Amino acid sequence: MIRDFRILVTVAFLFHAVGVFVLPQFSSLFSSDTLQLMKYSGHGARVAVSHPVIFALYLLPYPALVGLYFLQNWARYLFVAFLLIILIGSFFFGASISGPPETFVSLIVTLLDGAILGLVFMSPLREHFR
Repeated sequence: MIRDFRILVTVAFLFHAVGVFVLPQFSSLFSSDTLQLMKYSGHGARVAVSHPVIFALYLLPYPALVGLYFLQNWARYLFVAFLLIILIGSFFFGASISGPPETFVSLIVTLLDGAILGLVFMSPLREHFR
């Protein structure tokens, strides 16, 4: 069970990295209309979404996922804090446009994050965290 969980965490880490660091480098994957709309990411935001502190919030899952891989208890709470920040932040970060590759990766990340969240708090695996 722990081996399968670590595979799940590794896949989630990779998809998070692809979504944040890799896809923005491949503008050829997006149509010119989508690229134009993507310039308005954060449209209607109540906070400056380009601020470095906001970007730092998007980096929280990486140490959390590394900690989860090693079954660290603090990582469970950092991971849930990240998810709560994203959930609550969706009311303040404005509208964002993404193209098909980004939408696909985001959907996979959402499913993986939900599975991890369920496993670390609501399964027998929670007893292994120290």
